[in-house]
Amino acid sequence: MQSLINLVLFVTFLCNTNAEHGQLPSYMKKCDLKHGFSDCVKAQIEKSLPLFTKGIPELGVPSTDPVLLDDIRLDGNGLNLSFTNAAMHGLSKCLLTQLKVDIGTEEEEFDLAFKGNLSLTAKYNIDGKILILPIVGEGDATVIAQNIEVNIQSKLAHVKDSKGQSHLKLVTPNYKYDIQRTIFDLKNLFNGNKELAATTLTFANENWRQLMDDLSPPIIKQIVRTVVKAINKFFSKIAISDMISGYN
Repeated sequence: MQSLINLVLFVTFLCNTNAEHGQLPSYMKKCDLKHGFSDCVKAQIEKSLPLFTKGIPELGVPSTDPVLLDDIRLDGNGLNLSFTNAAMHGLSKCLLTQLKVDIGTEEEEFDLAFKGNLSLTAKYNIDGKILILPIVGEGDATVIAQNIEVNIQSKLAHVKDSKGQSHLKLVTPNYKYDIQRTIFDLKNLFNGNKELAATTLTFANENWRQLMDDLSPPIIKQIVRTVVKAINKFFSKIAISDMISGYN
């Protein structure tokens, strides 16, 4: 199964090649809505994605692993925590577990799911309590989310460009996610006191879900926003008639 990151690179690449002219690249072909549409879409993706795993600098397509994130700040429940200079690693190894495009029905839908291990690296600053245990420090942080699964579901709308051609667009996307476990590694807790740091990190990792209940939403939201933006950019460049045959 190809990875999610390949999907994003693929979409971005198309937006920088022949897609600018409203045409699929030469290595792609239209899929016929009435004859093996799902199999055709899968085959086209599997054929094309391996070309773009490392990015294409000459076309302005960067590697998207790691992904730079906006600053993350949590302030509540007796804990102040911030991550700056944050980057998300591991999307290139996430498996695309589902890709469904429901076209030609009364309510057209898009469904995407991926799963894998992700790690966040950042500079952190923390002050407050985790449950009843005080915690304070600042320095380098690594947060590893194991077996994180994200599912994005969206309605598909039709929009017309300046030439009157119809394009697909993801609208009102929703998402859900689940994380099996998270491991925190915060350097320089308690100004380098190793004994206090070890005790606190053990406690934090045993109670990881309390932290992730607040930390996960802004991170997952950024990931989903990136994926949706890339897909909609591709859709805006390629008219429906250039992607799909037999579509009314």
